[in-house]
This record gives sequence, structure tokens and C-alpha cells, in this order.
Amino acid sequence: MSGIVVTGYASLDHVIVLDGEVRPGRTTTIVSRPAKAWPRLGGGPAYVSKSVARSYSGGVAPLSWVGCDPQGDVYLEQLRVGGVCVDGIAKVEGARTPISVLAYDPNGDCAVLYDPGLPPAISLSDTQRALIRDADWIGITIGPKSVTDEVLSLIRPDQKLAWVVKNDPRAITPEQSAKLALRADVIFCNGRERAFLESACEGRTTMRDGQILVETQGRRGAFFIRDGESRFVVAEPMNVTDPTGAGDTFAGGAIAAIINGETDLETIGQAGNAAARTLLLDRASQEIEG
Repeated sequence: MSGIVVTGYASLDHVIVLDGEVRPGRTTTIVSRPAKAWPRLGGGPAYVSKSVARSYSGGVAPLSWVGCDPQGDVYLEQLRVGGVCVDGIAKVEGARTPISVLAYDPNGDCAVLYDPGLPPAISLSDTQRALIRDADWIGITIGPKSVTDEVLSLIRPDQKLAWVVKNDPRAITPEQSAKLALRADVIFCNGRERAFLESACEGRTTMRDGQILVETQGRRGAFFIRDGESRFVVAEPMNVTDPTGAGDTFAGGAIAAIINGETDLETIGQAGNAAARTLLLDRASQEIEG
């Protein structure tokens, strides 16, 4: 297929809102468990792919892994309902579909409990390799180390690479981060991840010609750098209980604008903001309905 594939861990998210902080020796009550978020499609590949597909008419396929279990069927069905191709999702015998519990306290802070459910030495399937070979763009979100190595070995000079950074030492090595930072055409990170990225690059301060670095700053907006040009793109603040996935959705909206031929950083940033806002408005309406 032409278009974009996005690799990384799958997740079925289960969202809860608590009446206080979780502390040993005391009971914390769940005050809200939104029906549409128990479970809800999650994980970087799904968020980025769904966001790209909203404004890009070419092929979009997340590449990930689920178990041969009922949760895997739910994950696939939620992708289909979202209008996303499921050809790149591999079912793994003997594995559990990855799940997350997202627990929000009254201050809005979120604790995430993640069960990857997969064998540690997971690899790409033949179908996933074929999708990578045929794609114009490769998106990499946090996923198995072995898969990140394999993708880096498969990608060709003529293919474009978007990297959505996450600092998780269990899932990515400094060596992989340095390779991705050198190869990526566009990099998305937040402030904490920017420091991790600079550390992985061992002090390298220059960027490749044409490379775009995007530092998201939550509800404030995002800072773009390319070829010495810098631009802060302001976002319209929103108050929502559950912003999970907004960063990945922003990345998907920005990637779609770039694939569609947009070069102006302000316009690319506003495309990302619009994608994230659509996600959050939908969440807010679900909170009202609940």
C-alpha cells in the first residue's frame, strides 16, 4: 500500500476517576467509570492512525499485536468502527491483548497501569513487513525493542519517517533513540521527552536539513523547529478530565497535513491542534452524556 503505517504497542484502555490518591492501606473509591472508555481503543498506533485517516485519503494502517482472545476482537472491532485498516494487526497465539488502566485522581493526575500481555521477543509478521515495504511513510511510536530494530533495518532512504517519542527505557534503548533522531523526518516530543531526546543524541545540536522537531506543550500549544526557523503554534485551551491520546492525535493531524503537501509550520501546527481538539470535544460530550 502507499500511504503510512504506524508501529507500536496496542492497548485497550480502561478509564476510571477516583475520589482521592491511591495510598497503601486505604480504600480509594471509583467515582466514575465511563461506559465508552471501559474499554476504549488506545495505544500510539491507533491514536496516530485514526487521526491521520480523518484528513488523508491514502492508505493508513497501524501495525501492532493482540492476543487470540475476546479483548483482541474488541480492539479490532473498535479500529474498524474508527475507519482504520486492520490488516497490520497480528493475532499472537498464547498472548493476552495489552490493556491499560488509567486512574485519574481529583487533581487530574493520571496513574497508568499497563499489561503488555505479549511475549518479549515479538517480531513483525510477513504481512506487516510487506505493508512497511509498500508505504511512503513509516510512523514509530513506543513498541517492542526488537520491532524497532527491525523497522530501522527495513526502512529505505526514499521512505519518510515520523517518530513519536516516549521515554520508556524498557521499550527503547539510547542507541535506538539516537538512530531514530538522526533518521526521522519529523519528531514529536513533550518537554520532558525533549531532554531525553537531547541526551540520546549525545549533545548533537544540529538538525538535518528539512527535519522538523515538534515539542508539544499540552494545552498551551506546540513549538516547531525546522532549518533554523522556529514557530510556537498556540492551541485553544480545553478543560477535560481525560486527555489521554491528545498528543498522539495531535501528531497524527500534523503528519496528515505534511503528507498532504503542507509546508507552513503554522498551518501544520493548527492541523494538529484541530485533530486533538476534535478528540477532546468528543470526550467532553461523552462526559456530559455519562
